[in-house]
Amino acid sequence: MIRKNTSSEEDSFFNIAQARWVIGVLGLLIAVVGKESLLGLLLRQLRREIDSLIQDEEPSPAVQRAARYRDN
Repeated sequence: MIRKNTSSEEDSFFNIAQARWVIGVLGLLIAVVGKESLLGLLLRQLRREIDSLIQDEEPSPAVQRAARYRDN
């Protein structure tokens, strides 16, 4: 019987650190093309979408504090 490790597959699907890096790169691209250009508008929308994904994936601050205390 073959076991599937779904948690590792799900973890590798969305990397919060890489998503933050992409948001930074999008900010640079927006600065180059201009905020009010059509491309700038599209890039800003993409940046907002990625930011909302980060907000959904990050644990709540209370959970982060509890993890910090548990690790001490």
